[in-house]
Amino acid sequence: MLDSRQAQLFASGMRSLLIVWLGCLPCVLAQEPGALAEQIDRLCNPLVAADVAVGFVVGVVDGETTLVRGYGHVKGKSGDKPGADTIYEIGSVSKVFTSLLLADAVQRGVATLDDPVQKHLPAGVSMPKFDDTPVLLWHLATHTSGLPRLPDMKGNDPQDPYAHFTTERLWEALGDAKVRWEPGSKYEYSNLAVGLLGAVLARANGAGSYEELLRTIILAPLQMQDSAIALDEAKRKRLAPPHDGDGEPSHTWDLAALAGAGGIRSTVPDMLKFARAQFTQADPLGKAVALSHEKRHDGLGGPAMALGWHFARDGKTLWHNGQTGGYHAFLGVQPERSRAVCILANTSRAEIDAIGDRILKLLAGTKVEPLKIEQPVAVERAVLQRYVGKYRMSPAATFDVTLRERGLFAQLTGQQACRLYPRSATEFFYRVVEASITFELEGEAVTGLVLHQNGRDTRCSRLPEGGEGK
Repeated sequence: MLDSRQAQLFASGMRSLLIVWLGCLPCVLAQEPGALAEQIDRLCNPLVAADVAVGFVVGVVDGETTLVRGYGHVKGKSGDKPGADTIYEIGSVSKVFTSLLLADAVQRGVATLDDPVQKHLPAGVSMPKFDDTPVLLWHLATHTSGLPRLPDMKGNDPQDPYAHFTTERLWEALGDAKVRWEPGSKYEYSNLAVGLLGAVLARANGAGSYEELLRTIILAPLQMQDSAIALDEAKRKRLAPPHDGDGEPSHTWDLAALAGAGGIRSTVPDMLKFARAQFTQADPLGKAVALSHEKRHDGLGGPAMALGWHFARDGKTLWHNGQTGGYHAFLGVQPERSRAVCILANTSRAEIDAIGDRILKLLAGTKVEPLKIEQPVAVERAVLQRYVGKYRMSPAATFDVTLRERGLFAQLTGQQACRLYPRSATEFFYRVVEASITFELEGEAVTGLVLHQNGRDTRCSRLPEGGEGK
């Protein structure tokens, strides 16, 4: 059965989608800005041309060279190109900020990496253990705590799934959570763990909120004036509207008590300030940055981890990505080479990570090619209109095919409508899942459709117009 994008997003929360392969990274001189811009354009323009991404901003630091370039549109085909002042949700890239706050707390003597989480919880709140082994603060920052990806999300709004999760809900959730293996022994991505880390660090520092701590320790010292969790009116006007994986309007996410796992909003220039701090290691955060880069987990069950950062396979590049309901973000840094790439998009598409990977390779002098993206063909709207209707997969599941402004959409019972992209006049492919649909015709009549997915072909008969049929 076809999985909807929204179901996938909620099931996994903000996911770590790609373990970036950067290969060998030879040391080369920084490129001239003009030549570098042309090469980056060559990699980025196909995403807009193929209607994969509504718009995005790319930022690059390569030694003394800095570039910020916008692609596509802020909203649909509005004509407004995103730029240096466009604000986006950065999703799980927020986790490296939270982990830097942990490193800073260690440097200032507020906490230690080996502090049991229990030490920083309110009275009456109990942290689960594995047998008698406690979860330590560094376990939360490295996805090795044994906690699940998400707490019980009962009562959520699928359009904004974390907004209901107050601090009180977080403390209550710890009473029901299970630590499933010995902390520190195994990697499994957890939004609950890093969201909890943000909350306990705010308590340990005596801050009124996670955002207050973030602003005091990181945002203000690095002069990241366009970064925040709660946006004021002026910043809200610069927030790029969210779009789902099919480019349809989506919803912003409020991470509430789990803000440390993915609640930050920022611009590319601000993110490049954060990136530069990773390789300049200047005061006031230099020692904390150095601590946050030290390897803490060897990669068993997943990528090797520093505090918050994933190591690429070269063992030197640090990276994180993030995805919410309408945004995608990528940040990769090479501290030894003073290089960084940041991409912020208002379309929840994982192809953004592949572009970030390619740009890092490009900076290293490696020849790279643009992503191979299947281009939809043009099909007359009158032809598309013929396919509108209901198609029965089983007694309990029906495809509802509709025609919207941007094309055909198919919605299976109980799931979200997903866009169909024409491969021909009768065959259409999905982008949010690995699947395609072929419409069957007898003469001019459309009699059914066939879903091609996971090596299987499932035929669905077209139902009579105006009824569910027998």
